[in-house]
Amino acid sequence: MSRVDFLSSLNLMTLIAVLLAAIIALAWFMRKRSNAHSMDGKQERNVGRDLDAGRSAPDHSPPT
Repeated sequence: MSRVDFLSSLNLMTLIAVLLAAIIALAWFMRKRSNAHSMDGKQERNVGRDLDAGRSAPDHSPPT
């Protein structure tokens, strides 16, 4: 194997190793519940629609 072939294969293997490590780190990071999206598993509310309909939105001050 010539020096050029060795360097190109080394570059390719390094790139693959770094990408694999980044994917594993991201998966490990997202496993923690504190790093998940805050609205995961919760029903989304439309406060504007509630206020337009004359209902008071939960956790908000009543319409004036």
